[in-house]
Amino acid sequence: MASANRTTLQHRVWRWHFFAGLMVIPFAVILAVTGSIYLFKPQFEAAIEAQINSRAAPLAGETLPADALVEAGLAAHPGSTFSKLVLPSADGDPTVEVLLRDQNGLRTLWIDRTTGSVLHDTGTAGRFMNVVNDIHGSLLAGDRGSLVVEIMASWMIILIVTGVFLWWPRGTAWWRVFVPKFGEGPGRRETWRKVHGMGGAWIGALVFTILIFGLPWTQVWGEGFTRAKALAGLKEPGQEWFVTLESSNPHADHSAHGHEDHAAGAELWSTGAGDPAVDVQSGAAAGAQPLPLQTILHSARPERYSPPVEVQPPRGENGVWTIRSMAPSRPDRVTVHYDRWTGAELMRIRFSDHNPVDRFVALGVAFHEGALFGWLNQIVGLIAALGVILLSVTGGMMWWRRRPKGRLGTPPMPSDKRIATGLLVLIMVLGMLLPMAGVTLLAALVIDVLISGARRLRQGAA
Repeated sequence: MASANRTTLQHRVWRWHFFAGLMVIPFAVILAVTGSIYLFKPQFEAAIEAQINSRAAPLAGETLPADALVEAGLAAHPGSTFSKLVLPSADGDPTVEVLLRDQNGLRTLWIDRTTGSVLHDTGTAGRFMNVVNDIHGSLLAGDRGSLVVEIMASWMIILIVTGVFLWWPRGTAWWRVFVPKFGEGPGRRETWRKVHGMGGAWIGALVFTILIFGLPWTQVWGEGFTRAKALAGLKEPGQEWFVTLESSNPHADHSAHGHEDHAAGAELWSTGAGDPAVDVQSGAAAGAQPLPLQTILHSARPERYSPPVEVQPPRGENGVWTIRSMAPSRPDRVTVHYDRWTGAELMRIRFSDHNPVDRFVALGVAFHEGALFGWLNQIVGLIAALGVILLSVTGGMMWWRRRPKGRLGTPPMPSDKRIATGLLVLIMVLGMLLPMAGVTLLAALVIDVLISGARRLRQGAA
């Protein structure tokens, strides 16, 4: 009886694994290819910047102040607004990046620090690595594409779980999971099966981890995660600070405090929302003049932020300057808000200011990006991506060789249609932990019931 139950369960899991695999394979390959390319974004963009810098004037003596560099960018695109300044990564870097926003979106300009000339000008969204990132995150289809990616990533996780169950050896040594016997079984399909199973055994846990830590970027899971943290009382840094934030000017108007977007500058991973507004407020007495950007940078220079360092201008009449390290390693990130009237520091958000859950997830996100421990992390990520491609190819070949000509080759339904209570509980748990997988599974079950009902009606009518 136990053997029969196990066989029934295996057939059912095999069918789920089969259908999920056919659905996921094309998307898994796309995500693996784009992810493996994006791992090496730092090296790629450093090479591009080196080419641009080769056209810059040699640094000699004083460079132009930051305000003049921003004005040079604005002069190249009349009607645009200043969005962000990316500081040089090193003192010897001859250019700065200035991001402007116009009716067509963001543009990135590389400006010579000595002459103020624009050396390169491109649409930010069209930069190669940004396009790769958009394909990886949304398939170039916006929010709808992002939902598709979330569905596929969720089912990839389920594929790993069901694959482990199907591949786990029964009646032989456990280590055969990693080193199966080749040369046994009927033909090449058995070889493809063993390569598929062995590949999954070697890199399954790694891919599973990378997928899990990619979920905070997603729409449904990410939003649920944020709400769960709120219910657990896990606050973002600054939620209390904004209420008592004081400008250094005692006559400043603080009436707007308590209404700002507390997440601005506090998040440890990008959620694809674009360039968030920083609405921390400062104020000044009537007639006061805001400080130039260069003065703010001189005040912040002792900080020695880890590059890349972004500078965002004040938003609104009483906004503040924000300087943020966007270092790939999350523990090195820091965000500081400066009073536009006095240059005084108003707020500082460090990695250690975040709650323990966010710090843990942020480290996982950095691992997903290949940024947690340098080039070695990039190599690990590349191995995982190549492993996903291997599993996709071998899984597709197994199906192609097994399927009858002209038919899908669906694994047979088990004769016992009943589902064990434990399995139902597992399905419900997976549906709650991976909501988009749960929704699509429910939709598939409804469609299956409707098709089966229609088939029975046709047979009855005949």
